[in-house]
Amino acid sequence: MKDLTLHSTRTAWGMGKTGVAIGLAMLALASCSKKTPVAVLAPPPAPVGHVYPTAVQIPAVTSRRIKFTPAQWDAYQQAFNIIGLKSALMVGALSCDQRGQYDTFMTTFQPHILAAQHVMDGYFRRMAGRAGQSREDDFVTLLANNQSISAQAQGSLFCLNNGAEFKAVLALRTPRDLDAFVSNQAPERPTTVASTASASAP
Repeated sequence: MKDLTLHSTRTAWGMGKTGVAIGLAMLALASCSKKTPVAVLAPPPAPVGHVYPTAVQIPAVTSRRIKFTPAQWDAYQQAFNIIGLKSALMVGALSCDQRGQYDTFMTTFQPHILAAQHVMDGYFRRMAGRAGQSREDDFVTLLANNQSISAQAQGSLFCLNNGAEFKAVLALRTPRDLDAFVSNQAPERPTTVASTASASAP
């Protein structure tokens, strides 16, 4: 009886080893039959919107005698941000054939944009007197040129990003929404609108 038990145990162990061997062989065959995986190209990055700084730096005043209250600086900063957004969207509209979106933006927010333009006009008159208009024209031209250079540096991604920017802007409904939108910073831009305004103060 003892010998029979030992024989049965050895037989079971032998069958176990055989099963393991068969399993290993099947795994080896399966691994050999697998095709080499094909590399998949990563999709292009999604448009991000806010492809430029939304806080526009206010030109420094030309005289220490010119003083502004914090509330005045906040109003000027907001106006400069609105005009900066208008300029950037115009650059995108001309570069990416997005004039329809630009026209819709201007039609929707024209009174608010015009009010911001008057505030910016007042700043340059206060800063430079009769030369204020010339200073303002130079500033607006330089702003648009810098935004164009930034667009060229982004290459084909610029139109995708600017399209995302238009989509976000055209989803806004009120002037207050637009003010909040231009108070947000572009990605990876830690500087806030408030600190930018303070840095420009005399």
